[in-house]
Amino acid sequence: MTTTRHENLEHALLLGGELHGYRHHEVEDAARRAGAAHLTVQPNHVRVHVATLGLEAARTFLTDERLSKDALGVAGAMRQHMVEAGVEPNVSAIIGGSMINADPPDHARLRRPVAAALTPRRVEALRDSVTAITRGLLDGLDPSRPADVVAGLALPLPLTVICELLGVPGEDQAMLAAWSSAMMTEVPEQQRPASEAMVGYLAALIEQKRAEPDDALLSALVHVDVEGDRLAPDEVLTTAVLMIAAGHETTTAGIGNTLAALLHTGQWSAVAANPDAVPDVVRESLRFDPPTRNIPHYLVREPIDLDDHVTLPAGALTMVNLGAANRDPEAFGPDAHRFVPFRPRPARSHLTFGNGWHRCVGSALATMEIEIAVRETLVRFPDAVAAIPVDRMVRNPHVVINGFTRVDIVLGG
Repeated sequence: MTTTRHENLEHALLLGGELHGYRHHEVEDAARRAGAAHLTVQPNHVRVHVATLGLEAARTFLTDERLSKDALGVAGAMRQHMVEAGVEPNVSAIIGGSMINADPPDHARLRRPVAAALTPRRVEALRDSVTAITRGLLDGLDPSRPADVVAGLALPLPLTVICELLGVPGEDQAMLAAWSSAMMTEVPEQQRPASEAMVGYLAALIEQKRAEPDDALLSALVHVDVEGDRLAPDEVLTTAVLMIAAGHETTTAGIGNTLAALLHTGQWSAVAANPDAVPDVVRESLRFDPPTRNIPHYLVREPIDLDDHVTLPAGALTMVNLGAANRDPEAFGPDAHRFVPFRPRPARSHLTFGNGWHRCVGSALATMEIEIAVRETLVRFPDAVAAIPVDRMVRNPHVVINGFTRVDIVLGG
C-alpha cells in the first residue's frame, strides 16, 4: 500500500505553514505515531511523501541506495507535478547540480572543494572572528527595550560569516538574505523572482571572480581544479546558491530555537550560570527543535517498504522529517518530547545534520556559530526573559527550514 493523504489535514503542517511556538511538535510526533510516511503537497504543487520515522529507521532510510538525489531526476519529478497541477513548471535554483543534489561519484567531486574549506582546523581558525562578530552584534542591541534576537543576532551572524567566506561584498548581504528566505517558502509568486534574482547576482559575481580572483571560496571554486576535474560554470553557480542559503538559514534557526527553548523552559539563568554547559545545551536544542524541518528531496528509484502498511512508489519524491526522528521516545526515552538542557548524552545522537553521503558538510561551522552566539548572549544578558510567551511566537512557514520569524527578549530581565 502506498502512502495516502490523511483525513487529518494537520499533517499538511509537516511542510510548514501557519505555526506558532511548538505546535509543529504535536503534528510531527502524532504523524510518527500514525504511520511511516504521509503524502503532502507543497505550495508549488509538488507532491512529497514526508517520512515520519523513528530515529534508527530514519538513519537507515537516509542511506538507502534506492533513494536518489540526482538533480535532473528530482527537478524532473517536480516539474511533472507542476504540469499536472496546471501551473508553470518553475523549479528553485537550489535544485541544481550541487553536492546536495548529486549521487556518487559526482557528489564527492562537488563536495570536495567545499569540504576542503570547512575542515575542523579551518573552522576552528574562524572562532575568534565569529566571536568578534557576535559581540559586535550584541553591542548593537538596546537592553532598555525588547530586542528581536533573530534580526539582531541570529540572522546577521551566520550570514556575515558565510558571505565573508565566499567573498560576497558586505553591502549585498541583506539582499541575499531576503532572496534566500523567499526561495525557502516554495510559494511560486515569491520563490521564482527571488531565485532568478539570486542566480543573476551570483552569476555576475562569479564572472567578476573569474576576471579578478581573490582568496575567498567562491574564487577558489571558479579557478581551482578538484583533483584534475574543475567544476563546470553551472556547478559553481548552484554551489554558490546552496552555500548562501544553507550556510545561514539553518544556523539562524538554530540560534533562535535554542534561545527560545531556554526562555520557554525557564532554564536561561541556569545555563547562564554554567556557560561551559552550552555545547550540550546546543546539542539538545538541535535534537529537540531541529532547525531543518525536513531533509529535502529524494527521488525513489525503486519501491521501498517502510513498514507493513506503507510503500513509497518508484518515481515518488520523499523527505525525512527530523522532528519526528529526533523526538523518538524509543531512542531518547519517555521525555524525548521535552527540552532538557542538561540531558545526559545519549548513546546515539540526533539526526539534524543528516546521515550518509549527504551529511551536512558545514555542521562543524554551524555548531560553532550557534554555541558562540548562545554563550555570548547568556553571558551578556544572564537575566533575560521572553517579551511574549514562546507559544505565541510565530514560526516561519518554510518547507525545509524550521525557525522563528522573530524571538523578542527583554534583555535586562
